[in-house]
Amino acid sequence: MNTESSSKDETPPSLSFDMKKPHLSIEKPFASDIFENGYFGRWISENTLSLEPEEILLLLDRGRIILELTNTGKRIESEELVVHFTSLNPNFWSRYLVYKDLRNRGYVVSIGTRITAPFRIYSRGGKPGESVSKTVIYPIPEGEDIDLNLLDQIVKQSKIDRKTLLLSVIDRLGDVTYYQASQLELEFNNLDYEFRDEISPSNLIEEEEET
Repeated sequence: MNTESSSKDETPPSLSFDMKKPHLSIEKPFASDIFENGYFGRWISENTLSLEPEEILLLLDRGRIILELTNTGKRIESEELVVHFTSLNPNFWSRYLVYKDLRNRGYVVSIGTRITAPFRIYSRGGKPGESVSKTVIYPIPEGEDIDLNLLDQIVKQSKIDRKTLLLSVIDRLGDVTYYQASQLELEFNNLDYEFRDEISPSNLIEEEEET
């Protein structure tokens, strides 16, 4: 796990954000502070850090950054950001709830580019770029159907990557529950899936560290 820290006396940086873009690029020295205090974003150059939508909204909600429209300098509020990112990705809010829940639990979370692995979490003391993540998280809103071919792809890919797969189910109140999924071979070579009882990500990581 990672404990995020920042000085309450520091004034958060005001950053220009182009609403036409899904990402936010930050230059040093602010980029270093954002990355080193919580390991948000990924470095796309020696001086530039790129933040994903979930990271941008969480940092804004926590008062770590201030966003202003590129053209007008008008301050952007969280509600406007949610509407903007949801217009780009209808599943944004569900993804954000899972991301926020994992961060609130103290995990370092990397946001993946593949559909089969939206989020990766690290063991205690681990961090992106230096450690290997052993667990991937896939969010599923409660009551929504999931394509079985996609589910098959997600499970197979996690097996190929040798990572544990957790399905995170978001209920209508915004609460998140995690289930571990694994692939089973049944008679006549048919595939089915086993969904274990509710599991805490912390319990899973502790089990991995003991093995």
